[in-house]
Amino acid sequence: MSNAPAPSSIAAFASWDKDDQGRLKMWPLQAFTTALMNNETVGLRLEIGTSKPKPGEPVPALQLVLRPEQVRELANALAEAEARLADAHFSTVGRA
Repeated sequence: MSNAPAPSSIAAFASWDKDDQGRLKMWPLQAFTTALMNNETVGLRLEIGTSKPKPGEPVPALQLVLRPEQVRELANALAEAEARLADAHFSTVGRA
């Protein structure tokens, strides 16, 4: 499976980190958790990595705080990505 972006979206990835071969640097999502903080913001923890850490080692993670409008924007972006993924999947079903 390639992590190269589709040609129509290459400009959107221009500022993303890339390896020495020009491929996007991305990590698999292992887990995520959310928390409502002070009834005003949402905490989001994204645990990443290619393998489980050894006992006693910290889990690589990104912890974010999101304002309500950011929660909506992220939810909308993820819904759009899911719809595109479903469209891409169903457009290839039956091709052989």
